[in-house]
Amino acid sequence: MYVILYSLIALVIILCIVPMSSGFFAGLGLILAVIAVIAILKRNHDIKSSMKNYNEDSLIIQNVREGGVIKIANVDGYDTDLDLKVIGRNLYMEGDYSWYELECLRPDGEKVWVDVEDDDELMVSVVLDKLRYAQIKLSNTLENIDEEESGTVKYNNVVFSYQDSGEANFYRHCDDKKVEKFSYWDFKTMEGKYLISIEKWKNEVGREDMTIYYSQNIRPLSSITVYSTHQEG
Repeated sequence: MYVILYSLIALVIILCIVPMSSGFFAGLGLILAVIAVIAILKRNHDIKSSMKNYNEDSLIIQNVREGGVIKIANVDGYDTDLDLKVIGRNLYMEGDYSWYELECLRPDGEKVWVDVEDDDELMVSVVLDKLRYAQIKLSNTLENIDEEESGTVKYNNVVFSYQDSGEANFYRHCDDKKVEKFSYWDFKTMEGKYLISIEKWKNEVGREDMTIYYSQNIRPLSSITVYSTHQEG
């Protein structure tokens, strides 16, 4: 709030000191420049404030960042618990709402992605597989599902119902200097154990890339053990 207030004060000062004789367009240019600065500062403020102020000493998944070590039990497709070293923490933002993913490595070098949302309740999910579009069957087009806020996707003879869709920003390693925009559609099974997320991203040449994730919602949360939240030393 203080950043925006100071920026508005600066705007008023500029409007007062710029003489009318300098031309309308020169004054308008300064106004637009100040507005752009306000927008950038507000975005940076929103990104920093999106991370809730937990006790930094608490060994909870909300505090885990690059260098942290965690274990997740009872994940489908694995005979043993997942011992994971976190190599990156990426931030997602949609308006004032934020969530993030932990990019992790197993001891054998396999990458594992863990999504963490902490709104009214904590939700943690592990990506089990990355699917091709031909592997799923939609009840309607993604655009119509988004408009009607209703629809299903079928995978391996299991039906996933529509939960949410929208547009969000992605900040790799929580870097506020570069943003990637994408659209998403989320579906889940009736009991909520399994999730499918469809994302559309624009690549460097302006074409859309689609990614589809099949994930498992981790329950109970006691299946997650945090050994360290960051790199020690």
